[in-house]
Amino acid sequence: MNKLVKILLASLLLTFSCEERLEDLNTDPNNFPTASDNLVLTASIGYLGYIVDADLNFDSLLWAQYYTWGTGVSIGDEERFVAQPDNHDGYWQRAYANALTDLNFVSNSEAPAYSGIAKILEAYTYQGLVDHFGDVPYTEAISGEIVDGSILQPNYDDASEIYASLITKVNDALLDLNLAIEEGTSTVATDDFIYNGDLSKWVKFGNSLKLRLLMRTSEVSSQGDAVQELINTGSFIETIDDMPFIPYTGTTGDNNPMFSLAEFGVGMFYYASNATLNVLADLTDPRATIFYTTATTGSLAGSLNGIDQGSIDNEEFTAAASDYSMASEYAYTNVNDVILMSPWEIWFLRAEADARYGTSDDGVTAFETAITTNFLHTGAADATTYIANLAYSNALSLDDKLDAIGTQKWISLNGTQEDEGWIEARRFDRPASRLFTDGIWQTPPLSVLAPGEFPSAWLYPATERSLNSNAAPQRTITDNIFWDN
Repeated sequence: MNKLVKILLASLLLTFSCEERLEDLNTDPNNFPTASDNLVLTASIGYLGYIVDADLNFDSLLWAQYYTWGTGVSIGDEERFVAQPDNHDGYWQRAYANALTDLNFVSNSEAPAYSGIAKILEAYTYQGLVDHFGDVPYTEAISGEIVDGSILQPNYDDASEIYASLITKVNDALLDLNLAIEEGTSTVATDDFIYNGDLSKWVKFGNSLKLRLLMRTSEVSSQGDAVQELINTGSFIETIDDMPFIPYTGTTGDNNPMFSLAEFGVGMFYYASNATLNVLADLTDPRATIFYTTATTGSLAGSLNGIDQGSIDNEEFTAAASDYSMASEYAYTNVNDVILMSPWEIWFLRAEADARYGTSDDGVTAFETAITTNFLHTGAADATTYIANLAYSNALSLDDKLDAIGTQKWISLNGTQEDEGWIEARRFDRPASRLFTDGIWQTPPLSVLAPGEFPSAWLYPATERSLNSNAAPQRTITDNIFWDN
């Protein structure tokens, strides 16, 4: 080989070598140059766990009246029904910028298993936003990229129209999932730490979410035909084994989100509200001592001891927390799962659907199964006697049935789905029966609202209204979401 050829070869080798090294130097080893469905799905589920438990459940404990303010500090704004525009900035940001952005990416996957799962979780997340704020960005919400139109100040969509679109989204998700099941080519596995890739359970989740969407509007818009068809043809979350939840191990970095948020501050210092304890006592409900601890000191040691909602200023300032009933380990530990939907929630929906629309379900069986399943999950004993004492099968009027369903559903959501408890309490508090606002719930002595008035919506976040010129006008906390009445 002559000298000129050797020089040329050496030059080429040097060029390729330098290019490879420059490429290596310009590649961040901690970030993949392109995202993959499995990694983005895992990230979105991680965000969703925090959103559901820390942003929603923890912020709804007081307004659902499961808990009330504790001793040792001045009573908080929430107990006086005072809301600030920045209360839910974090929820809004995590829902849109984190969870929904990731889910939007996965929903466009060419793999139907991934797209189906993402669409269900998208619908779930958007429903939460509507149920708290009403009109929110939807059609233009995740459109910031150039290919999507570079929409950085999205318009708001009508809440009822979003609901209708979410049902379509769930239908699309079910088509994707059934196609993936038929093809048998799904690669979803441990990256899905809700169901570990079990697509048949995702189908149940999708149908159950669709039932929730349909039934939530039942007081303002009858969905009888759609509900009838769904009950006749769909598979649902029916058992604890079907339940979608996000697990936590309690190890560093993997603690339950509510626990982490509370312990980062002053800890869980809310006490049991008598609004809840009074109902449980009237029903001789064995779940009372599962939802709450008994006092260990003071004159009522060994018993449940709650406080009337918002009346902590009437208690001794120096009283020990151990004088009162607080959250039990069922409701509050570092290893608690975050439940997205529960079988008792779905069975109550099916009982309500039969009461309203006369479906192919047996309403009495659905009602009793809801309670039995919740007893099983809590570990409470003798569901049979408890159910018999309720005598639901003797409830003749629709209003009597709805009152029984609303009360038992609110009880059963305690400790696991507190936000859903607040949402459903608002819905079951209807003109025909002010079950909660003129019955179960208590008016805090320092409330800034008129007597008998309770919060029914969240304020739009301050950051959203300052950055988005198309943001909706600010609401008040007594505004109704479109399905409320």
